[in-house]
Amino acid sequence: MSFLVVPHQATSSAVTIWVGAVRGDEPRLELEVGREPSLPLDAGWSSFQAAGAHHLWWQRVTVDGLAPGTRYPLRLLEQGAERAQGTAVTLPASLPRLDEQPFICLLGSCFALLNDQAGAAGAAYAALPAGARPSVKFLCGDQVYLDAPFPKYLFNVYPEPQLRSELLATYLASWTQAGDRRGFNELLRDGATWFCSDDHELWNNAPSPTPIVRATWWPLGDGGAAWLRAAGSLYDIFQTPSRSSSFEVGQLSFRVLDTRLGRLRDRSLFADAAAVSAVAGWVAGLQGPGVLVVGQPIFVAQTGLRGHLTDWGLADFGQFGELARALSASQHDVVVLTGDVHFGRVAGCRLPSGASLLEIIASPFALIDARFGGKWSRPPHTFPAAAVEGISPAPIWVSDHQLATNHFATLEFADDGGRVQLTMRAWPIPTSPGQAPVSRLVMSRQLN
Repeated sequence: MSFLVVPHQATSSAVTIWVGAVRGDEPRLELEVGREPSLPLDAGWSSFQAAGAHHLWWQRVTVDGLAPGTRYPLRLLEQGAERAQGTAVTLPASLPRLDEQPFICLLGSCFALLNDQAGAAGAAYAALPAGARPSVKFLCGDQVYLDAPFPKYLFNVYPEPQLRSELLATYLASWTQAGDRRGFNELLRDGATWFCSDDHELWNNAPSPTPIVRATWWPLGDGGAAWLRAAGSLYDIFQTPSRSSSFEVGQLSFRVLDTRLGRLRDRSLFADAAAVSAVAGWVAGLQGPGVLVVGQPIFVAQTGLRGHLTDWGLADFGQFGELARALSASQHDVVVLTGDVHFGRVAGCRLPSGASLLEIIASPFALIDARFGGKWSRPPHTFPAAAVEGISPAPIWVSDHQLATNHFATLEFADDGGRVQLTMRAWPIPTSPGQAPVSRLVMSRQLN
């Protein structure tokens, strides 16, 4: 039996908690938040059924009336016995001052469980110093590798009931990695979390066919239709059904945009048209700095023919021009947080208004394969790299932060007299879970 507690989104007065249980019959559990009386979870269960006697029961529970900027211990109970635990965090009511503990966010992507059997990523997170522990996590894609190990799906096409079981098992293996190893569950169950997806929440280069998943080939498979149904449901269940969300902390505004699950194979759209329009409205309405979280870099050139075999980037989609125009029109600094590419990088450009557009990449938590990592790449010379109507290309500068090992990043935000002070640290993940990570100060910068 598996029991899970994963805090999801939060406000200054409420938290949403995801609760899961794997068993045959509907569970009867209680959730304890802080010192308040436990909440019965007898109603509200949904299930994901797969082949076999057991399947996943899950629900999201929102608890309100909480104090801002506070950590609340969570306990999942079954007849008084603790089955799982975690920590929920509410957002602060305002951005902390420079002389206070900053508002800290974590940025990470690309966790390949098969290459982190020792639980190094979770152990590194657990070993963070108390003053560096984030309140919010942005997990911006490839939280699971549903298409791994790659030979498994290259040589097999599973019936849909069995495929559902295989994909569920991959999620559960990642979401429950814990014990003495302090695995990925250590990270998932602590603090608020905003998710967005990338291709391995489906398959490599999804929704386009990939050479390494036979089910995406026609006529040997169904073009990936059954896979899309199962993987899409699992993403909505375990991570989020939202494709766009936002929140604010003081003068700092955050927006999360999913750029994978709304993709069309003709590469016209990478997200729902209304969601991208909403991002443009968000940028236009900024009263201070903005933070945009997406699944792939925006400082990127078009992929060309190799995209058929590797992965299409955002610039390969017709919709990229709309996003680029929206960002270029900003009157305030915008920080784009992303992952996907298996290295860490900081780059930026100056917008026509004089504001800055910064891109921060943190990837991977655990590299899927040595053949697809260990190399750092520069961005293109300009943003955008190819002509976009209505935009004059802006030269891109690149920092000396060049990290091509497993890592995550933390971003510290503080109010500096109406401006926002951003401090970024990179945390390389030690190869041994017994070692604590040592931060690298990457950048300290004022945002306007």
